[in-house]
Amino acid sequence: MREMANVTLRLLLIMVVAAILLGFTSTLTNAPIAAQEAENKTEMRKAVLEGAAEFEDLNLSSGQIQAVYLGKGAAGEEIGYVFELSASGFGGPIGMSVGVKEGLISGVRIASHSETPGLGANAVAPGFLGQYEGKGGALSVSKAGSPGESEVLAITAATITSRAVTDGINEALGYYEAQLKSREGF
Repeated sequence: MREMANVTLRLLLIMVVAAILLGFTSTLTNAPIAAQEAENKTEMRKAVLEGAAEFEDLNLSSGQIQAVYLGKGAAGEEIGYVFELSASGFGGPIGMSVGVKEGLISGVRIASHSETPGLGANAVAPGFLGQYEGKGGALSVSKAGSPGESEVLAITAATITSRAVTDGINEALGYYEAQLKSREGF
């Protein structure tokens, strides 16, 4: 009986020490992880809105749109907007950033997704996302052939993912037209 109590006490001591070490490690790493995540988001915003050096959070959200940033150049001039949104894809939410400059898409990047590998996961490919650049208005998805001016070619066997990305972009463009276009200073 005494031996069992001794083993139990040792295990308890090991668990307490491990919990303290894990808590200490978590405290040490939280700030660097948060800083890295913020840097990654800033780099993604810069990737979708060329020429922007800093971003002002406009504290706006609507539907799939989680945040809207005003992109400013090095001299403080307004460049355009970046929308961070979450669209509903086949495998779950698709987190993305969409740059809008003068009513046209300046860039799109996928930040996170859980789409099917080899199919919907191809939404991150520059060939697919590049189709949106320079387009404005209501966009639609074409399954085959040459897409028209307001269309993008769907990813083969991933039409749901293609439509989800397009729907998110359409929401960003619609919000821009309805809420932000009139306040543009550029």
